[in-house]
Amino acid sequence: MRASRSAYRTTEFEENSAGMQDQSAEDMLIASLRPELNYICSNATRACILHMMVKNKELNHTIRVEELSRRLGKRHSVIIYHLERLHGWKIVKVVKSVKYGEDGAKRSIWGLNLDYPNFVREVYAYMSKVFYTQKDLERMCGVNKNVRTSK
Repeated sequence: MRASRSAYRTTEFEENSAGMQDQSAEDMLIASLRPELNYICSNATRACILHMMVKNKELNHTIRVEELSRRLGKRHSVIIYHLERLHGWKIVKVVKSVKYGEDGAKRSIWGLNLDYPNFVREVYAYMSKVFYTQKDLERMCGVNKNVRTSK
């Protein structure tokens, strides 16, 4: 499958990835998680999170939980659950934690894990090829339901 990587479209996040890990470590990560790609990519919420991060070039492929929640029409807890799952697979990471409000609660800004750009690219390309078209992803990511109105 290594030869097929060159066929993937290159984007800005691949070219701007500073501090890349050793290539052999990334290859080991790709090999270890390849059997789980169907599970990782088949979930619509995870697919939308990844898609929105890839498309968010002006903010260096980062996004706040609140923005994800608003755009996907999902509760914060659901978004955080999926971000933590993606973090466990080394696809995303916490880029910055910010104190918020009077109580000083921390809010996190999440972004693509650019320490493993080839793996992130492979996951996104596989998801786009097997599970969702770009049109599907754009439609799913623009839902914007009001999650607060449940009676």
